[in-house]
Amino acid sequence: MEMAVNIDDDPKLTEAKEANEKEKEWWSSENSLGYLDVGEERLPLILARGVTFKQFQKRVEKIKARRFFSFQDGTVMLIELPNPDHEAANTFFSSQFTSSTQQVDNWGAAKLYPQGQGHYEEPDACFVPISLQPRRNSMKKDEFIEFINFSGRPWPTIILEVASTESLVHAINKVNNHWFLPNCAEDVIIIKLGSWRNQRYNNQLPLRRLRCLKFCRTASLRQNLNTTRFDPIEEIEFGSVYSNGREASFCTGPHMKWITIDCSCIYSGCQPPILSFNAVVSSAPLPANSPSPLQRPGVAIDLYDIQQAIFRATV
Repeated sequence: MEMAVNIDDDPKLTEAKEANEKEKEWWSSENSLGYLDVGEERLPLILARGVTFKQFQKRVEKIKARRFFSFQDGTVMLIELPNPDHEAANTFFSSQFTSSTQQVDNWGAAKLYPQGQGHYEEPDACFVPISLQPRRNSMKKDEFIEFINFSGRPWPTIILEVASTESLVHAINKVNNHWFLPNCAEDVIIIKLGSWRNQRYNNQLPLRRLRCLKFCRTASLRQNLNTTRFDPIEEIEFGSVYSNGREASFCTGPHMKWITIDCSCIYSGCQPPILSFNAVVSSAPLPANSPSPLQRPGVAIDLYDIQQAIFRATV
């Protein structure tokens, strides 16, 4: 079957909408995100204008939901909702990645301040080598997250961002304007969930576009030392449809699509010797005679497993 429009990139689908009076009143209240009755078709949604970052920060921290909002030039937008498919992608990737090594902590949606900036962004998850965590045993987790960001100490090396109703352009802007500024992250993984139109193959498999984009600061600088714009070094289709909505067979079983992260990126900034290992993470064991998805020491995560977790949560 073929749909009429590109299900991800039609600008009409990502054009910001103005909040109604009830939605604006929610922003001015102290109610949690659960009290805001908004469907995904309304996103992105402009909730307020003329807001200071201090006011914005106070509001989103109260409801612990910074990662679902955008703040730019005093304008507040709701860009995501904590829906099951979004959370499934986040939770499953994070568990697969941390299962590959006990030497990395998942700090979740930590507040990450680039050095010298008062604004911060929260990813869905961020991962920090234990060896980069000074005073780890004498500080509370939340205190330490604040401490490293304001003192200029090492950032999380790996960041995960899941984008569903959030546009890919907006997610990539966070890479360039925050996470890949000097002395910040090393790799960013964006999982982009395409729109779902309540259509299934044989009434079972959701027909949905899924993409995994990998950004690597070192690899990009190796290609162009003077670059100021970081683009993905890899973009992997692992859903069940093409960009035009036609059925596809990109990833119909285990071991067809992988996302890999090098040890040199995971442990960037750590004192030598850098940990070196080969971890292939999949629900189906890799046959003995199959080539490894890894070209260098690191972690390979089977995107079919993440696809299935997302599809199970697609309702």
